[in-house]
Amino acid sequence: YISLSLAFSSVFAGIAYAGPADDTSLTTPSPGPGSGPGAEVPVDNSYYNQRLSDPVVKPVDKYSYEQMEYDISALAARYGNRMTINVIGQSLDGRNIYDIIIGNPAAPKKILFQGAIHAREYIVVPLMMQQLEYMLAFYDTGTYNDQPLSSVLNNVAVHYIPMANPDGVTLSQFGESAIRSEELHQTIQNCYTLDIADARTALSYEEYLTRWKSNARGVDLNHNFDAGWDTLNPTLNHNSFTDYKGPSPLSEPESQALANLAQQNAFSAVINYHAMGRVLYWDTEGNQKAAESYDMALAASGVTGYQVLASKGVGGYKDWLQKKGNPVPGLTIEVGRSTCPVAFSEYQSIWDQNKQIPALFCKYIITH
Repeated sequence: YISLSLAFSSVFAGIAYAGPADDTSLTTPSPGPGSGPGAEVPVDNSYYNQRLSDPVVKPVDKYSYEQMEYDISALAARYGNRMTINVIGQSLDGRNIYDIIIGNPAAPKKILFQGAIHAREYIVVPLMMQQLEYMLAFYDTGTYNDQPLSSVLNNVAVHYIPMANPDGVTLSQFGESAIRSEELHQTIQNCYTLDIADARTALSYEEYLTRWKSNARGVDLNHNFDAGWDTLNPTLNHNSFTDYKGPSPLSEPESQALANLAQQNAFSAVINYHAMGRVLYWDTEGNQKAAESYDMALAASGVTGYQVLASKGVGGYKDWLQKKGNPVPGLTIEVGRSTCPVAFSEYQSIWDQNKQIPALFCKYIITH
């Protein structure tokens, strides 16, 4: 991969920003023991509940590849001594796949957070970028569970891939014209023709593209890993906006980049961000890390309120990691309630449910 390590001084000033507000439409948790009138409510003063001055990352609907790239550079200018930026591969249409490392790159414990492997699930990109900024901003001054945040981050290498499928995200957000390659334009149009013929869609072309999950070649990257790949969708033999597994495992540059990163790093855990359903998936057939992955799902459910499901994944990045030589425990976190692309009006509640996930699992791998 290409290393883009940068070192810049930190600069802080400007407007106070408290992070997204609570979603009042969510059900309030039942009060626990010792609660009720007169009871003291514990105050969580952890870093993710602090006010962030002059934030770099400003979540918006259709937070784009270009915005992410700009924000990565801006974070490097402010916190460059705390982060390493690697390009681990390029998409078919020439967009970089970024791996941002914070914490202690030399630590024996490593964790990967990966998102937007499915194009239309791009709501997770600003979430992950904001998680990243909060850890960087409060690295030296923040706490987690009354412990210095630095004491957690100094003992783990935290890898972040906020957008594993940048072409697909771009296509879902802005349509065919946002793809540069004429050959890919033709492939995308062919996908629509074949999906209409197979009754896989009845949507208009424009709406069809907003629902796109695959990469720009019409391969579903989360079906492109060698984890039950042979058995997956045997009757779907053409490129498509969703579910086509590709001509062979790891046929795509994006899935190859993710696989190579996992082979080069002995990750202690991998967290995969998807949308939608507010559920947690932890299992696959032949899972070599079932107990650990289930334990992680319970831990995540405790802070997000999401439901733990035992559905066995096939062909996905998590599934392959759990089954390969030197297997890795993993978890898929599905955020949001609305049909993908998840409505941006949900972002505030998604942030509130997921803001402590990074510190939770950094601490988890240190202690397990």
